Amino acid sequence: MVDLSRIEYLVGEDAIERLKHKHVLVCGAGGVGSFVAEALCRSGLGEITLLDFDVVDPSNLNRQLMTSKENVGVKKTEALKQRLESVSDTKVNIIDRFIDENFELDRHYDYVADCIDILTGKFALVKECHRKNVPVLSSLGSARRVRPENIRLTTLDKTRNDPLAKAFRTMVKKEGYRKKIEVVFVDTPAIRTGIVKEGTTHKEKYPLGSSMFVVGSAGLYIASVIFERLIKEEKNEIQ
Repeated sequence: MVDLSRIEYLVGEDAIERLKHKHVLVCGAGGVGSFVAEALCRSGLGEITLLDFDVVDPSNLNRQLMTSKENVGVKKTEALKQRLESVSDTKVNIIDRFIDENFELDRHYDYVADCIDILTGKFALVKECHRKNVPVLSSLGSARRVRPENIRLTTLDKTRNDPLAKAFRTMVKKEGYRKKIEVVFVDTPAIRTGIVKEGTTHKEKYPLGSSMFVVGSAGLYIASVIFERLIKEEKNEIQ
């Protein structure tokens, strides 16, 4: 059994006992998602489900917790599952899939951490969570930044300095979706690198630089919010 005494000293045994009966879905086992997952598991979360379809790429090693030179090519969910089971007693499940407009939650979750960067999937996930009254917290853009001190918790309509958030707002407005979407974003203008590479897609031509400083901090911020809400006795509600 993993010794959770240090976190129990901080929030109390009863709080950690409540957390042991909670189940969190982390969508996106990348930079942000890996930090969310590990922080929650190390803090005593009872069960976690990791959802992703991608494999470890050499370019992931600078910011994704579970990656190493030895597991390049391995499914990200498998690599993260192995790491989480080595540092915690959390039950770890895997869903190997891509989130599209037909996505449905397979069961009840106490919280969902949205750490995916494809907007169509992100919006589909948020709508499904809202439809089933499952609390969800979405991570927005953390690329093209080095300093992490301006990470904010708010709703999508109040974001700024974030190209991904802007595109998300446009998508939501176009559909006429009126429910509040809670997000964590970095309130710092993105760095313009001017780097252009050969490729056929926008992503290939204009690669996004990312640092562990910001990606990791965003993940830890999200984990802390979910942690505090799950250990409370009252029902979690977006303010």
